[in-house]
Amino acid sequence: MGTFYAAVEAYDPEGPVNMPDGSAYGGEARFFVLTAEDLPEALATLANSITANGLRLDRVLHAGNVEGFDDEILPFEVDIDGMAETAESSGEICVSEAHMFEPDETDGPGSGVYAVCLDAFDMEWADEEEGDYAGHYQLAVIKANSASEALQTLIEDFDAEGIMLLSMEGLVDAKAFPFDAYEFEFEEDDAISDVLDQGGMILSNAYAYPPETEEVRRLDS
Repeated sequence: MGTFYAAVEAYDPEGPVNMPDGSAYGGEARFFVLTAEDLPEALATLANSITANGLRLDRVLHAGNVEGFDDEILPFEVDIDGMAETAESSGEICVSEAHMFEPDETDGPGSGVYAVCLDAFDMEWADEEEGDYAGHYQLAVIKANSASEALQTLIEDFDAEGIMLLSMEGLVDAKAFPFDAYEFEFEEDDAISDVLDQGGMILSNAYAYPPETEEVRRLDS
């Protein structure tokens, strides 16, 4: 068992009544810590819990093992050590208080595609690289009508291919994803249009990294 975290944005139908001074409600950011066999199991458990509690999962901003958590990724403070201890001792999902926010005026209808940056481990690549490979970074675009659906597709596709998901950032609607901030390429000229047409998930090229180093190098996708 491992201990994992996820920073998400969700929408609570009862959220508007909790906004101060009659402000408009756009959703809420929450931070979760829970134990699971691996990150995909943790994310699936979390998504199911969010749905079961009547909320809608809109974005997964960051997720990974608590050992790799960087508190600078959050705009609010969390007691990661305390939350991890509670989750490990109780076996329950530990959640922060809700940090509500107003609607983003630039938001509009969803594109039908989600994008995400992944840190993953492919055993086939590990065998080929003979000890020089510890994982790789890669972008994915996924046809989905919701973040929960995109997450499910990602988990199922990686499981079918025997790829381990180590961490992720920015599972958001593709129109809000900062593609220009990443140096990845897709074989397709317009990966978003292509995944809309064909469905499923399209991956970019990948950048591998060796053990215990920041250096990365490009692999073919």
